[in-house]
Amino acid sequence: MRLKYDWFNEIKNSIIARVILFICVMIILGGLTRYYFSAYTIHTNLFKVISIHQEALANEAAKEITHDLDVRKALLAQIASRMPLELLENPHQLKSWLEERHVFNPLFSGALLVLNEEGSLISGTGAERVEGEKAYEKDDFFKRAFNQEFVIGTLMFSKRLNEPVLPMAMPIKDALGHVRAIVVGLTYYDATFFNRVLNGRIGKTGGFLLIDAKQQIFIAATNKELILKPTPSKGKNSLHDRAIEGFRGSDITINTDGVEELSAIASIPNTDWFVVSRIQTKEAFVMEDNIKTTLIRAHIMSLIIVPTILFLFLFFFFKPLRTSALLANKMSLGEAPLKPLPITRMDEVGYLTVAFNRLMAMLLASQKELKEIAHYDYLTKLPNRFLMVDRLEQALARCARNHTRLALLFMDLDGFKAINDSLGHSAGDHALIEVAKRFSALIRESDTLARVGGDEFVIVLSDLDSDVASAHNAATLVATKCTEALKEPFLFQGSAKMLGVSIGMAMGDKESRVDDLMVAADTKMYQAKHGVYLSAHEE
Repeated sequence: MRLKYDWFNEIKNSIIARVILFICVMIILGGLTRYYFSAYTIHTNLFKVISIHQEALANEAAKEITHDLDVRKALLAQIASRMPLELLENPHQLKSWLEERHVFNPLFSGALLVLNEEGSLISGTGAERVEGEKAYEKDDFFKRAFNQEFVIGTLMFSKRLNEPVLPMAMPIKDALGHVRAIVVGLTYYDATFFNRVLNGRIGKTGGFLLIDAKQQIFIAATNKELILKPTPSKGKNSLHDRAIEGFRGSDITINTDGVEELSAIASIPNTDWFVVSRIQTKEAFVMEDNIKTTLIRAHIMSLIIVPTILFLFLFFFFKPLRTSALLANKMSLGEAPLKPLPITRMDEVGYLTVAFNRLMAMLLASQKELKEIAHYDYLTKLPNRFLMVDRLEQALARCARNHTRLALLFMDLDGFKAINDSLGHSAGDHALIEVAKRFSALIRESDTLARVGGDEFVIVLSDLDSDVASAHNAATLVATKCTEALKEPFLFQGSAKMLGVSIGMAMGDKESRVDDLMVAADTKMYQAKHGVYLSAHEE
């Protein structure tokens, strides 16, 4: 008993034991305190950051939708104000007049119609129209269009293509302001309409919704199955209920599937619509869980390593501790330069240093990847529209310095939709990659080949001869080579398919502007595309 008592008292009175016990208590209390406040701060700040990001995505999508609606409204207003009223008595001439404007500005992919005040079709272009006397008379959209300046109708399904179509209308007035008819535009959900909502994804689990608060239906959604479906009934989703009542901003909610989401809501001006950008919280806050796990592991390692080192090497560490304290003091006073944390031993500091260096490397890699996403097409790896415009501006600057010329070729593939519809999107992707390879082999390293849309490509031929004829011939030669390059069939699972290309070309010099060149080339491309369409129907 004597020996046991002496041993116990010796341990109890030992400074090392008390220091180690004190350190253990401090590590435990400090770790718990740091974990609590760090977790709260991380969650709060991360929620703010992700909320700002979600709101920015929702607002950006809302701006794009507003732009889509505004350009169509402007086109309807232009048609309504410039249409000769005598054409209302001549449906054949009116149809030609409408077709002529649709060719140069084909915003309404479904149809462009003119209806009289009795609800009958006077004339129109496109297949999405209903023939017959007073075919539209009972349509509430038709009635509202005669009493308002501009009306956006209720989303409906096209009977011809079985896909959503959105109607818009503008009254046609005479000189006295009396409504004589209305012009109606119908738009399919193609690659350019509601593109951000239909095709945009946020991470792996997120996406967008476009909701009509008045009709309480999904107008558009990244999940195509929701389109035209009714929104959740009241009480199913609290944030959705608040959004219907006017709330705009971001918050966390439980969706109808019982999954927690972080959602942001933004309004579409002059409509009852709003955009929702959403992502599951388990993905949005994955960094929070990782940081919490890292904090817990660091505290556990401290509790094990620090007391052991103190117990075994306390006396031996006095000198290094003083040396380190002196160096840290000099660095804090600015008497010694700051240096990266060296990894001298894999303890807590070593693990944190390795994690920091690894995190820095990950951030640099992510930055590089984001730069590529911002400037290059994900499928073909070609420059996207943003980078193409930048290179076009640089090419125009060289034209001014060197007194040279350039050419801009807008190209739209013919027959691509048939491949997509018959063989699927994977075949379409394969076709786009193969087209990019063929076109890339035809241009110089100083030129630029870009993919600017679904099946649209652009070539910028820079540093051409100052002579107009010579520069035009060089550009025509490249356009011809592009046409020839697609004459070789494309093979898809043993099936050979043909693709063509419609090309619009614009020549530029030091006096040219980027917007003018792009509009000119795009217009000529659509004229060429329309010529191919007419030829195919004449045959």
